[in-house]
Order: sequence, then structure tokens, then C-alpha cells
Amino acid sequence: MVCKRCGKKFDETKHDYCGYCRTVHTPDGKAVRDLKAMLCYLSDKFGKEVFLDKRRADALFADFFPKEDAARKLCYVALYDGCAQKLYAVREKPFEMRCAAATKLVKSLRDEIGIKGRIAAEAVEAVGCAVGCEISFKKSDALPASETESRKNVTDAAEQYSLGRHFDRLKEYEKALYWFEAAALQDFGEAECYMGLYRFEGRGGIMNIEQAREWFVRAAENGVPLAEYYVGYFYSEGFACEPDENKAFECFLKSAKSGCDEAIEMVALCYENGIHVKQDKETAKKWRKHLLTHEAYFEEPTAEVPKAEADDGEALYQSARRCLAEKDYEGAAMFYKRAAELGHIRAQCSYGKCLYTGNGTAKDPAEAFRYFKLAADGNSTIARYNLGVMYLKGVYVPKDVDKAREYFTLAAEGGHEEAAKILKKLK
Repeated sequence: MVCKRCGKKFDETKHDYCGYCRTVHTPDGKAVRDLKAMLCYLSDKFGKEVFLDKRRADALFADFFPKEDAARKLCYVALYDGCAQKLYAVREKPFEMRCAAATKLVKSLRDEIGIKGRIAAEAVEAVGCAVGCEISFKKSDALPASETESRKNVTDAAEQYSLGRHFDRLKEYEKALYWFEAAALQDFGEAECYMGLYRFEGRGGIMNIEQAREWFVRAAENGVPLAEYYVGYFYSEGFACEPDENKAFECFLKSAKSGCDEAIEMVALCYENGIHVKQDKETAKKWRKHLLTHEAYFEEPTAEVPKAEADDGEALYQSARRCLAEKDYEGAAMFYKRAAELGHIRAQCSYGKCLYTGNGTAKDPAEAFRYFKLAADGNSTIARYNLGVMYLKGVYVPKDVDKAREYFTLAAEGGHEEAAKILKKLK
């Protein structure tokens, strides 16, 4: 057999990979290069359950596909996020449940890990195929054979988006939705914006405010001004998110500067009526003039632009809590650590406990003490109790009853019942 990667010949009767470049081949001679094919190869060779152990799966991936570093990293991230376990658990459930689970995994990879939506979907689909969980991110009804055949030939995202716009103008919303979804799944920003509009207005038969916001956020990340305007609108009205005036105006302003008419009108209204920003009728007039003439954008005083809020680690802390609920202790420890590094007091205390018990990470009493001390300085009652225990038992620090009593007293004053009980015994 001739290797499809390096062109060298090898004996396929002895092994199914090229001895020169280590590229695995299928029995019909095709090189295994994409993630789905790689995972299916390992699944056929070692069984579907191999992916339930992410470290073993990663070791096998490295052994059989040593040159595919990018695919290996993507696979490990997907497995680390619990894809295999969750999809394996629902593999015999109804199709809708499988797709819902897969969609949540894609959202988790995109929001928590930071992977692009299209790549995250490919990774989840590959893992699902390997563990025997059939999934699909397209929920369209079955099509006539002739129409299906014609659609197979259109794979370019820009062409799919153009077809969506064509059917949208004709008000054939179901067909338009099909093409917008196809383009949006390839991370095409304008199509993602239309998906948001369709889900928000219920065009095409499905209204879902949460999904609408998700599509608008993804389109805004890809630089679509109208999507940025709608993200601001959702923040303003509190649709599928907590109301936030600063973020709303920030989105309106960013969209307006990119030339979105709806956003320009909204910014003018905000300045005119003092909504989300300090009232300034002169600036409102400038924005209205800009809307009428479409002159080059004028610069505003920087003081008028709301400042972005600093990351306080709360989102990471909540991610850790979700991992803990799913018994993913390593994931919980990872998120606790990231939140703790941002100064989140409860995360500092929780990560200290992970280090103290060795739950989800290696035991390290010295680091546990450091994180407990940081949280205790931030008035964490539980952290003060934990420091008292360490001084009482002499863990990492020398045994010091007076110091232990001091921390137990502070914890008891904060309402910690167990600290109060120990304090009575020490007296």
C-alpha cells in the first residue's frame, strides 16, 4: 500500500500504518487525518469504553497519531470537559435528548474553555461517533431526494448565507432557516446574526430567547454590528441575562461606531433622555446628524464610555460548582484555582480545601495554608476555621493552640458552629 501522506510503500498485511510517517490507513487505503476518523479508529480497536478514561485515551492517541498534535489537543480538551462520559451515558436515550446533551457540551467548550463554536461542534460530534452516540446539530425535517441532492453541493458558508437571504426575501422562512443554520455552524457571523433574529422573532417555527441571545453573542464576537446592538438590547431589557445598563450602553456604542443605524438611533435616545448614560442633548444631536448624513464617526470624550467591569472570578467559581455537581473533581479544582487567582474569596477557600484533601489535585498543605490565609484575610469564616484546624493539629505549621484558638474565635464570631464547639473544649 502507498502512504497517502508521504508517498512511501508499506506492507498493509503486517500493520495498518506507514512505518515512515506513522500515518494510520483504513483498509481501503485512505489516510486517517480528521478527528472523527481517528477516534473511530481507536474505538474500533480498543472499544468505546476506552474514551471514558481520558488519560488512557490521550496516551493511545499520542501513540497511534504522534504527528497530529492539534487534533490530539482538541481531543484531550473535549474529553477533559466530560464529553465522552456524558455522551456515553445518553447513547441509548431518545434522539432529542442526545442532541440536547451534545448542544450543552458544545456550549461548555465554547464558553468555559474558549473554543470556537464550529470547532467545538466538530469535537463533540467526533467523540459522540466514537462512543456510539448518534447526534446531529441540524434539526430540519427529512427532505425530498431531489432537494437533498442539490443541497449536498453547497458547502461554502458564504453561498449558504446568500441562499438564506434569498429565501428570507421570499418569506420562505423554513428554507431560509436551513441555510442560515448551515452557514452559522461554520462560524459565519452574518448567518449567526440571522439565526438570532429567527430564534428571537420565531421565524421558521421556533422561538427561543436563550438561543437567540447565544447566536447574537457569537455573531458579535465575529464583528457583526447589528448583533452587537441586539446583545445590548438584551442587557437593557434583561432577556436571558441579568439587566446591566453599563454593558447595554457599551454594546450600543460599539455597534453605533461600526455604523449600525439601529444602534445610532439608540445611542442618540440614550443621550437625549439620560438612559444608561448621563444626559447630554448636544451629543444626542451629533448622533442624529451622523444618522442622517452618515458622515465619518466623530470622537466623543472618553469619560462618556462606560468602563468594562473587572473579572471577579464569579463565572469561573460557578463553573467549578457545576463540575463538582457532576463529580468532575479535577475540573472543579482547575476552575477553583483560576477563580482564586483572580481574588475570589470563596474560590480561594475551596481551592485550599482541594489542596488540603488532595481532591482533584495533588496534596499540598503549604499551598492549602496559603490559600486559606488569603481567604481568611478576606473575612471567610470557613477559611478561618480551617486555619484553626491546621494550627491545632500542626499540619504544615508548628502546633500552636493559642493561634488555633485565635482563628476559632474569629470563625465562631462569624457564625461557624463547629468552631464554637471546639472553642469551648479548648477553654
